[in-house]
Amino acid sequence: MDTHRFYKAVSIHSVVADSLLDYARTAPPTLWVNYYHFQAIPVHPNQWMHDRFLNQLSQKRTFHAGVLRMPPNTCYNWHVDSDRRCGVNMLLSDDNQSRCLFVDGEPNMVFATQELTYQPNTYYAFNTQIPHMVLNTTQPRYLFSLEFLEKDRGLTFNQLCEDVRELT
Repeated sequence: MDTHRFYKAVSIHSVVADSLLDYARTAPPTLWVNYYHFQAIPVHPNQWMHDRFLNQLSQKRTFHAGVLRMPPNTCYNWHVDSDRRCGVNMLLSDDNQSRCLFVDGEPNMVFATQELTYQPNTYYAFNTQIPHMVLNTTQPRYLFSLEFLEKDRGLTFNQLCEDVRELT
């Protein structure tokens, strides 16, 4: 199925995924803050700057990075992001314990969906303006995510996909 409207995988694999997961799992509880119904911790650039894709993207776009934690047995209901037109996400831990779905067409009582099946160490340009949801089951879910800021706050999914093409 054509997924180009929903997400796009970045061909450069992450070299920081394991260290980000370790950081998230060992972060003291006082570092976690509420952020759009998730728990989040900031990720300083010195934690990701040696990653080729993130380094190149940071030279073109302004963003901040963080890890989002979702507790076990929770659902982040259908929504479009209110303050982000797009983002970059990478699932850090899962073991097939969560599902991320997009509405594929018109939502109704019954409707088609498109699942993003995250691959290890893979960044995804993520279209936050198509209704999507996350269902998490038995383990905490950790997701590395970028939010574009300042002049890039209005960056569209198509513009981000063009950046991904240019940088990879």
